[in-house]
Amino acid sequence: MSKVVQHTIIVGLALFAIFFGAGNLIFPPSIGNSAGESWISALMGFSLTGVILPVLAVYAIYNTGGTVEALTRPIGNWFYKAFNTVMMVCIGMVVTIPRMSATTHELGVSQIIPNIPLIASVLAFFAICFYFAMDQSNVIDKIGKWLTPVLVLILIILIGKGVLDPMGTAVNTGAEGVFANSIIAAYQTGDVGTGILCAPIFLAAIVGYGYKGKQSKKVALGGMAIAAIGLIAVYGGLLYLGATSSGIITNPGSDTELLAAIAFSVIGNLGKALLAICVVFACLTSAIGVMVISSQFLNELTKEKLGYKTWVFIMCVVGATIGSLGVGAIVEITLPIFLVIYPVIIVLVLLGAFDRFVPNAGAYKGTVLFAFLVSVVETFASYEITIPGVTQMVLHLPLQSSGFAWIIPSIVGFIIGTILHRMLKAEDPEKSTFGMEEIGVEK
Repeated sequence: MSKVVQHTIIVGLALFAIFFGAGNLIFPPSIGNSAGESWISALMGFSLTGVILPVLAVYAIYNTGGTVEALTRPIGNWFYKAFNTVMMVCIGMVVTIPRMSATTHELGVSQIIPNIPLIASVLAFFAICFYFAMDQSNVIDKIGKWLTPVLVLILIILIGKGVLDPMGTAVNTGAEGVFANSIIAAYQTGDVGTGILCAPIFLAAIVGYGYKGKQSKKVALGGMAIAAIGLIAVYGGLLYLGATSSGIITNPGSDTELLAAIAFSVIGNLGKALLAICVVFACLTSAIGVMVISSQFLNELTKEKLGYKTWVFIMCVVGATIGSLGVGAIVEITLPIFLVIYPVIIVLVLLGAFDRFVPNAGAYKGTVLFAFLVSVVETFASYEITIPGVTQMVLHLPLQSSGFAWIIPSIVGFIIGTILHRMLKAEDPEKSTFGMEEIGVEK
């Protein structure tokens, strides 16, 4: 096997593993159980926001220069700092990483060792994260060579057995709007944000391997393709397992209870153990990737006063403290953050991926501003906080009932921003050229 192929596979497997957190394991069987014989339609919807958009997020970073700073440059340096701080601190440090540690205990470790305290699982989780994250230059190698193969092997065993010897037959559950509902359900994985957060470490790893120009582009795009194919295959398998349970498990309870029941039905007690191990590895790979890039950013933001390794340690301490609260408490406390920022993340990804077709910086500013304003109003409304006149207008926007109220305003913002930028004859900020030759992006 040539070095190019070997490195492409390592990068692709690592990208797959960081995307494939515990939520990606839990949601598809539940969706499949609800969809029944319409599970293929559900897979198409879930893949749109659970695969295409996350991989597109990596491409958006690649396409605009290899960093989040380059992606957000048209809006301004202040936005880069504000956006990244929210992403790294409010989502990465406070939500994603602690939630992974708590999930590891509740769905993984406690299933194997029932009497182990939550705090013991959480501390062990962060000890492992600390070990892998300390060597930031080789983190992709470590994840791609060691953690991911174990995760993939377990998924192959679980899904393979369920496909070759299904527990039942998919039935007509009477579910409506399967495709649209699956699109929204995939939001819960949070992988579009993960793609933005973690893309720079993948691109840096490719440069670290010594690739430049066309070879670098080949490795990058090849890695994205491997991750996408792997995610679709796994989601398809998990959705199918859920669909084959639709005629047997009609009152599945929680998503985690359904997944545990399916695993037990497919392989028995071994299935329960394999599921627990799979959850542990899925959470570890996601948490390590987010920890590395968050520590790098915070070290840069503070002008290296504390150092990368100190930030890794701080994130472990904060993560262990919040993680000890449990998954339910973490999700309840942090839900408003996701509701506000997710539409902004999606429009940024689309703008970055199709950057060459964006007329000017005003288009970036208008699109992001309108998407943000609508998401804020919707989030307030979900907590029964209304703004006279404005809230009712937003709640009556096209596609609002499907969760896409921000789409039309974002398009309007794109147009208005473009026109105002031209009328004011503002200058566009220079695009970053840092690393662009190395990762194969034309200036």
